[in-house]
Amino acid sequence: MITEYDTKNILFWDELADIHSGVSDYDLSHFHPHKHNLREIELNLLGDIAGKKVLHLQCHVGFDSFALEMLGAEVTAIDYSASAIEIANRIKDSFNLKTNFHCANVCDLSSLDLGEFDIVFTSYGVLVWLRDLKSWAISIATHLKEDGLFCIVDEHPFARVFSNPNKDNVRFNSGYLHTYGMGEQPFKANYKYSYASDEKELDHQEQYVWSHSISELINSLVGAGLNVVDFSEYEKTFYRAFSDLVINNDKWWVFEDGSYSIPLTFSLCAKKRG
Repeated sequence: MITEYDTKNILFWDELADIHSGVSDYDLSHFHPHKHNLREIELNLLGDIAGKKVLHLQCHVGFDSFALEMLGAEVTAIDYSASAIEIANRIKDSFNLKTNFHCANVCDLSSLDLGEFDIVFTSYGVLVWLRDLKSWAISIATHLKEDGLFCIVDEHPFARVFSNPNKDNVRFNSGYLHTYGMGEQPFKANYKYSYASDEKELDHQEQYVWSHSISELINSLVGAGLNVVDFSEYEKTFYRAFSDLVINNDKWWVFEDGSYSIPLTFSLCAKKRG
């Protein structure tokens, strides 16, 4: 069921997709599938995926979907932004790629009849846009083969405790505490710019995000029939979550000189129980 929150968020992500197809960190005009790679975290988690069927959730404009394809996987990718899927298909056609894209809500893919996959993968900025982790986890389990692998890499929920949803790119403030693990009710965010471009102020600045704790994440996956096999935390992140982060030689955002020590990113892998 599409809610008012979903409608607002889809407008936001449609606009982001359009912005990211222009002047942005995505640099779409110079994109080439043989030059865009996954980061070392997910490469180590996924291992050799050649010949495997991979379901990529919340794929946005498909850069990582194509990276999975370049590693030899048979890829199906999902996003609820029609604009993002349109751009992904445009890239696909221009390079004669094979990834299958679908515009759908990742929590309910039943109408697509996708079958089962060896791997379900999702990454970087995904959890906060999900209202119900239980239905999301069931959707994942439904589309995994027996002993199939689920992998997620995302912003650590603990780091978001110190963020301000109503201001872009604020400094880290250990005295500012936001909600951790809020449950079903979202909070309203009003970010004015894309995380990948400050060229244009957004028209659709009303967004709704959910705060999920690590325990909620794990319990949702376990409840859906998955066993957690790996969980790791990292003091680096994929975007400038705080204005006092600096980018290192490996293109990760970190606190300069180790001024703070908090988990900024986490990864988790789980296998479907037989």
